[in-house]
Amino acid sequence: MRFAGQNITDWKNDEGKGTLGCLVSLLLLGAMLLVGQRLGPPYFSYKSLEGDVGTEISRAGSHYFSDETLVQNIMDVAKKNEVRLKREDIKVERLAGQVQVSFQYSVPVDLIFFQHTFEFKIKASSFIGTL
Repeated sequence: MRFAGQNITDWKNDEGKGTLGCLVSLLLLGAMLLVGQRLGPPYFSYKSLEGDVGTEISRAGSHYFSDETLVQNIMDVAKKNEVRLKREDIKVERLAGQVQVSFQYSVPVDLIFFQHTFEFKIKASSFIGTL
């Protein structure tokens, strides 16, 4: 549709700035998607594991689980969330009517030009006994 007083040549950008800006925007969007694809799964696993460990520690406090049972449950939850965790890394402490669990693990992430290792630390605690 033509408007009065406008030609097709008026709509063109003779210098190509619009095309260059579009290509740069697409490249930045692609790079952000690639980084998100690489960083998303480890972060999602961390958040999911953090919630599951909170649930397990609550169950351990209310059902009087032994330390070995609690560690085995956390190992099972870590395996479900595809987190490599060693039994020796899990610290269970019982202090003043509370059970506390803490551990940390690292995940190497390859970001094409370099590799970065992310360190994740999880701490959870619960009171012992039923309310």
